[in-house]
Amino acid sequence: MFDLVLLPYQGDGLLIAGTRSRPSLASQNAGTSKFGAHRMRFVPDWSIQLAWWASGIFATGAAWYFISTKDFTSAAYSVFFAIVFAGIAIFLHLKKDAFVAALIPNELKSAVPADYVRRSAEIEAQVRLVRHLPEMRATACLSSSQGWHSGVTLDMREANYDMIDVLEFAWLRLAEFYPRNHFGTPNARDYIETYIRARFAFHWAKHEPAGPGSGGTITSVLTGGDVIRDLERLVEETMQSLFFDNQHLDLEDWLRRWQAVGSACAPTIGPAVVKV
Repeated sequence: MFDLVLLPYQGDGLLIAGTRSRPSLASQNAGTSKFGAHRMRFVPDWSIQLAWWASGIFATGAAWYFISTKDFTSAAYSVFFAIVFAGIAIFLHLKKDAFVAALIPNELKSAVPADYVRRSAEIEAQVRLVRHLPEMRATACLSSSQGWHSGVTLDMREANYDMIDVLEFAWLRLAEFYPRNHFGTPNARDYIETYIRARFAFHWAKHEPAGPGSGGTITSVLTGGDVIRDLERLVEETMQSLFFDNQHLDLEDWLRRWQAVGSACAPTIGPAVVKV
């Protein structure tokens, strides 16, 4: 007889609750767009003021010609040139506004959430935390190992979820090196939670080839282990993309330490240690 087990993972863990702002965001990103401000020419204020002044002069002349001298031809010419110079002034205003808008990073052109964080791989202080992610993973592995070695399905599942929370936290810190909305969702947290749920659904179905419920309670343990391995690869591949040539982090050393922790953790996840 098999127990009916619902999809267990529900998202946020304690480790991903807190974020902080970085006031240097605008200075790190301003003017860096490939098609941004450095390809536009700045419009000086005096040119706009001169255009409005000329428009005003011709508008005044039109009124004088029309009211005082009844010279309708001169008045018409004056109105025409007043409109031309007003159009030039408006055009310069628009060009200046476009220049200013180009100075704003794309990620900041819409409302920015209060918990939004952007890190820079070129700032050593903002790289320190990810440098020690292998040690953080090792600590989580040591804690989860107690649950994995217990042989109790419930404890093993909880150990899996703890490890998943830590890996989610690690990836979210790496996601802070990317622009906002970079992964096609409102924020990186939405993306990673959707990813985790999708991996849970896939692996759960994979372990029940005879249909829903056919895998028994062990399915939840095996599924959690598979999701852990997916997240470990995701973190590793994201690190390789971000820091393949970085002066503040030795990627080869980081990968060696990260994979060493994986080798120590991997044997503890799987059916060999399950007691049903």
